[in-house]
Parts: sequence; structure tokens; C-alpha cells
Amino acid sequence: MNAADIWESLFAESLEKPIELKTKTGLNFKLVTNGKILTVYESEIVPSSKLKSPRPIYKDNFIKVYAYYERWLAGEKGISKEITAITGNSVYIMAAISYQTNQR
Repeated sequence: MNAADIWESLFAESLEKPIELKTKTGLNFKLVTNGKILTVYESEIVPSSKLKSPRPIYKDNFIKVYAYYERWLAGEKGISKEITAITGNSVYIMAAISYQTNQR
């Protein structure tokens, strides 16, 4: 799957119901769509990410971050800093990509 396919799959699934996901550090969060963008919310499952407000995930940022996925997965040093320069939501995007790629 490419970045656009994964985005569309997450988008379609979250239209039906929120997707409960976990970050690499084990914090839970919900991924929801309003029909235009994906949004990250705190989860009711403990431990949950602590968010001051919901975090929007835009398709263009998702696709940019996806390009780093294999390097991130391999644990390349300094990669997180590069990704965070694109968006502060990179941890949630990587968790969503991992979820979608591990379902196949």
C-alpha cells in the first residue's frame, strides 16, 4: 500500500467508528474523521495520550510523514527529529501507519 491508500483506508474505517490506537510508547488515542480530515482525540483507555485539544491530521502531512516510515521503523538515529519538523503529530501518524500496515 502507498500513503494515499493507507490514508483512504484509515479514513473509511474511522467514518464507521473511531479507531483506537497506541503510540510506540504505549499511550492510547482515538482516530476519528469528520468527513474531511482525521483527528486525534484522547482515549478512554488508560494510559491515554494527554491532549490539550484534538489534533487534526491533514492528508498532505500524512503523506509527507509516510515517506519516513521505513526509516523510522528501522530505528534510524535522528529520524524522529526530521519527522517532527514536518508535524508535531508524527507520533500519531506513525502509529496509524503501523496499525494499517500490520492489518494486511
